[in-house]
Amino acid sequence: MKVEEMLVKCEFEQWLYDEAQLLDDIEFDEWFDLMHSSLCYQMPVRVNKDGVERPDYSTKMFTFNDDIELLKLRVDRLKTDYAWAEIPPSRTRRFVSNVRVKDFVEGEKAAVKSYLLIYRSRSTDIQHDLISGERNDEFIFEDGKWKLSKRIFIVDQTTINTRNLAIFV
Repeated sequence: MKVEEMLVKCEFEQWLYDEAQLLDDIEFDEWFDLMHSSLCYQMPVRVNKDGVERPDYSTKMFTFNDDIELLKLRVDRLKTDYAWAEIPPSRTRRFVSNVRVKDFVEGEKAAVKSYLLIYRSRSTDIQHDLISGERNDEFIFEDGKWKLSKRIFIVDQTTINTRNLAIFV
């Protein structure tokens, strides 16, 4: 790996680590500022297929399929008394790993893959959630910053063992 490639990888690793901390610290407005106005934020439904047929997730059904306006509504709702699933807020810890820059045009765009493991606990509940998967992210460089323009989160589980999915991936 060339030094330039290592620096680019490090830049996006840091971006993803900073994003994870904003979400874990419940800094949703600051996190939302990292989004590009053309955002597509999706989590396809995982499906079981025989053999090695791929993809093993739906390309037409989604657990969530948000654009920037819908994501803004979700963020704003969490600041109200009507976000019952997140009162009190979940305690989360996001572990980002296996960051790979797949495409990069300096000062324009980038495509980055990463793995995500989310640990989540709720109130006094002794149960916790573990959600893992791969993120396929696309970025646009705007106003001197990288902005997330597309995220597809491919969850590893076919059945997600959580009471709700009111958190961000």
